Amino acid sequence: MNPKLNQTNLMGYTRDAVLILQQVLQHYHEGQEYFYRVAAVELRLLLCDTVRRHDRVVSLALVKRLWPDVRFQPIDAQSKDSSLPLEDWLEQKLPDGDLTLRQFIRQVCDQDGGAHVDIRQHARMPGRHSTAAWICKLSEITLAALVPLLSGDNRKP
Repeated sequence: MNPKLNQTNLMGYTRDAVLILQQVLQHYHEGQEYFYRVAAVELRLLLCDTVRRHDRVVSLALVKRLWPDVRFQPIDAQSKDSSLPLEDWLEQKLPDGDLTLRQFIRQVCDQDGGAHVDIRQHARMPGRHSTAAWICKLSEITLAALVPLLSGDNRKP
């Protein structure tokens, strides 16, 4: 595939995902909490989508492919770091739980109705309201990192 065309396609998917996240947050703040599942799918596409090839896990995450050095605000406001690389950011643990952000996003997508539903009890997941709030908080942090990049300010994430 033509690398320039591929970059153009990746950028298009990324712009769409950002626009969807912005709309989801608007719906969420208007009281339509259930839109968090849509946000989880977009976060997965942007941040932590993978495929298994030849017994290896390969990242398909749009952000990693477009801006490998992008940095995100930590979820803990008291963190000593002002920003974290994507992989470190995804390995942060949710407060009051043992899930990393990566595991949390994937679990909402794979079990809580983002892309699939698994009706078994979600022992490691926060309650629905807390899950929605966390997905939306992660969406806001993601938008803060990506909107400047998509607006043409590519000097630094």
